[in-house]
Amino acid sequence: MLTIVKGPYLQCPTENSITIMWETSEPASSTVNVLMAERIHSGYQGNYKKPEHVLVTVDENEYSTIHRLTVNHLEPNTLYFYQVRSVNERGEIESGYHFLKTAVRRGESFSFTVTSETGGYSGFDKSEGQINRNIFSQMQRYRPDITLFVGDIVNDGNNYEDWEKYFFGPGKEFLTNTPFYSCLGNHEDNASWYYDFFAYNSPKNYYSFDYGDTHFICLDSTDFIERETYPNSSGKMVPGNEQFDFFIRDLQSTSAKWKIVYFHYPPFVSGGYQVEDLQELCPLMEQYGVDLVINSHTIVYERSHPICNGKVDFEKGIVYIVAGGAGAMPDWFLPKRSWHTAQSLAVPHFLNIVMTTNSLELQAIDEHGSLFDKYCLYKESTGKRIYL
Repeated sequence: MLTIVKGPYLQCPTENSITIMWETSEPASSTVNVLMAERIHSGYQGNYKKPEHVLVTVDENEYSTIHRLTVNHLEPNTLYFYQVRSVNERGEIESGYHFLKTAVRRGESFSFTVTSETGGYSGFDKSEGQINRNIFSQMQRYRPDITLFVGDIVNDGNNYEDWEKYFFGPGKEFLTNTPFYSCLGNHEDNASWYYDFFAYNSPKNYYSFDYGDTHFICLDSTDFIERETYPNSSGKMVPGNEQFDFFIRDLQSTSAKWKIVYFHYPPFVSGGYQVEDLQELCPLMEQYGVDLVINSHTIVYERSHPICNGKVDFEKGIVYIVAGGAGAMPDWFLPKRSWHTAQSLAVPHFLNIVMTTNSLELQAIDEHGSLFDKYCLYKESTGKRIYL
């Protein structure tokens, strides 16, 4: 019997396009319908009429089990409904109607959430997956435009069942209407499923994208710090390495006002699993004005002071966040904070980050919805930073 076993879920939103993916139990065709979302005072779903008017249809007749279709010619910062459908000789299946929203324009505000370790914490998790369900549910409450996952979303990336158990299953309702980006952690193990299930720009283990006034860069720290040399450098953070050269070119070419970099291993954390050799990237990020770096791996929350040239610097420094989200390992903390630690706590959590043209507001929220840390960064037209 033909069924939808993953998704549908959203990838790679731009101002005028979005990619929609899903997986079926058998090879089948692929169809996406995008429908007008018409506001009313109150009604069908979130004060919208029941969708009726199809605006765009995209088809692929070649059979597949993992389906990926990109819808173009959409309007910026606009809400639509969508529905997916697959057909083969044994039957047909279609999803319900779900919302999608295209990317905002430059100059428009947006928000995004961040978490990680939905699978990496599984060996310690005594909640039978309830933490994951709580985190996804809480993120949904904040209605983010996009979401970042900073690695270890599965326990073993080579195990097909892990992707449903730790990620697509507990995140199903959230992922149908929230485009997401992820990076490789050590638990993904550079497995082929990562490349099959996600639609990021090639080569997928590192990439970048723009959203509003923010430029996001994803790096593959598991390539810079390979399993065989961990926690030491594999000698790849040098000119001539493809990923390192990409990082330099990307930083040089962006004109975005805000720059956020994310990768799995943390260069700064006052706990176990700090990967100090990744501090080799810090001078490059400082040179090109990166504002925020987000990591995971150590299953705690920690926010650094702004750091530049190996010391606290509130004029030129970068804030480093360890968002070891869907779990908590308090025993992994050192007995006392490090010099770079501003705030830290070991609780299951996610980040809610609101971006405007001139400000970045970050909230750290636990699995039950309680706020436990926040900070704001304002950036003047001259580029001067003001931390609150």
